[in-house]
Amino acid sequence: MLWRKAAKLLYRKADEFQFFFTKTFLLNLTKEESGVFLAEVDDYDAIFAALKHPVRRRILLLLDAKGEVSFTDIQKAVDVEDTGLMSYHLKELALLVDQSARGKYRLSEIGKTSIALLKKVEKTRDVSRVVRKELSRLVEKVIYFLMIITIPCLIALSVDVYTSIQLVHPVDGLIVGVYASGLLAMYFGVALFTIYNRHYFSRVLRKNIYHSMLFAVAVVLILIPSEYTSYQFIAKTIPFQQSFTETFYGLLMLTRSILFVVGSPFIAYLTCKLAEGVFRRKT
Repeated sequence: MLWRKAAKLLYRKADEFQFFFTKTFLLNLTKEESGVFLAEVDDYDAIFAALKHPVRRRILLLLDAKGEVSFTDIQKAVDVEDTGLMSYHLKELALLVDQSARGKYRLSEIGKTSIALLKKVEKTRDVSRVVRKELSRLVEKVIYFLMIITIPCLIALSVDVYTSIQLVHPVDGLIVGVYASGLLAMYFGVALFTIYNRHYFSRVLRKNIYHSMLFAVAVVLILIPSEYTSYQFIAKTIPFQQSFTETFYGLLMLTRSILFVVGSPFIAYLTCKLAEGVFRRKT
């Protein structure tokens, strides 16, 4: 779907920004912050390569927490059984890790700086995850709401178009039946909105009833231009002596709007009670 593609693009851009921020932060650390000028390190790529692998990041975090750690204890902590592979990872960390006189491993000055960077990036990443999740949820809410509000609007518009064509003939029970069926279908849109509202906003019955009324009012306001256009079409199309038909059509539209707004709280109430009953059965 289009919104999923847009979300993926935003995520990719966020990752690019995060990498740019990481590199910029490292290259601009001062001696006052870290105790060492990173500008003195010739190969920045080695530092980024060391931080890239998750096992090496776990090693650095372990050394930061424990101070000095033996080779065997590092193996156990990061769950790497292969001694050769463990030696390889420690070799890649040569700029960030020193060995003490007792042969244990500890962070170098650059390693301590890298840990500060790593913690800052992890914190930024956590914030980024939250932002992504909230952004995705917001897009989801908007898409679903637009889909739901379209249902009663399209149904009402279809009924108006059909009746405006049919009303050039004498008024009969078919027109009233069409309006009644359309109103029931619009109530279905209210039920969908109530389910949507319970899922994303609140399960409180009173709030759902209040929000369903606002939803119904919004639908009625959206329909005013199309209803007015249909009414004008009938007024200009039918003969003057059939002015009763014009009045009847206007009353039908007005009655539908009133019944839709007044009936929406009852539909919301029934939907909430039904949803609560289904939830109880599942639990």
